[in-house]
Amino acid sequence: MTEIKIGTRGSRLALIQTEMVIRRLQQELTADSDLSFHPVTFTTKGEIFGNVSLSSIGGRGVFSGEIEEALVAGKVDLAVHSAKDLPSEVHSETALLAVIPREDPADVLIMPKTRNGDIPKIIGTGSPRREFLIKKIYPEAKCRLLRGNVPTRLEKLKSGEYDPIILAAAGIKRLGLDHEECFDYIKLPPDSFIPAGGQGIIALQVRKDHRLFTSLEKLVHRRTQTALDAERLVLRKTGAGCHEATGVHAFSSALRTEEEETLTVKYFLFRNGRLFSDSVTGDPKRYKELIDRLLGSHSFTATPEE
Repeated sequence: MTEIKIGTRGSRLALIQTEMVIRRLQQELTADSDLSFHPVTFTTKGEIFGNVSLSSIGGRGVFSGEIEEALVAGKVDLAVHSAKDLPSEVHSETALLAVIPREDPADVLIMPKTRNGDIPKIIGTGSPRREFLIKKIYPEAKCRLLRGNVPTRLEKLKSGEYDPIILAAAGIKRLGLDHEECFDYIKLPPDSFIPAGGQGIIALQVRKDHRLFTSLEKLVHRRTQTALDAERLVLRKTGAGCHEATGVHAFSSALRTEEEETLTVKYFLFRNGRLFSDSVTGDPKRYKELIDRLLGSHSFTATPEE
């Protein structure tokens, strides 16, 4: 039996997501092979410094850096990430594959039922994107830093530290925490409350020279992979970092035939007091050209991620 080690964070959500990937690989790769898959957990920088903003400790990549280093060094064979936590560039010797269909990419506003519809005063979020967008809905509210895993954040909400908090729908669904009786859940439509790039997508990272690479490429969920690639390309081209309010959402719409399927990409970026925002629709197979059209009229001064 050949053991395949899969690097992952050790949180409950990360392990659930890793088990989802393992089940998919077991279904497709182990019938005629001697492969076995085992998670190897890591504590990342983002977890060690869990009480400060992500931008103050390096931005995107603080939940993936240690795992990627282990992957490149051959200490693990594969790595599983929440795609929204990844920097816009990964190691050149690796590739990101979406082998699980995307979960709901929306954000959710969660508040105690005991609030009785009062306008919120303190909103919990550590995301500049969420703060920028929610202030358009509740301009008088104040946003207060919220960090920790999903159960920890919900406990902080229960304790009264915040009026509502904002979480990703995908995470609370995968944890089975999307129907707690003590909370009201308000979905924030991704058409207007644009998600983080990669939100709801589980990314499988693999070295291109690994013997499983070719087999894994055949397992990708095409629509999810296209969305992942398109959203990450927007982030690279704009140079957007986690210290900025930015969101991007790519989604496919199937018409009457396969040939008529379209891809829509929407994004916004608030930089230096100026709001950039646009959308484009076209052939998903030519998503790179679509994004050139989307961003072509703007000149971005990239702010490299640390």
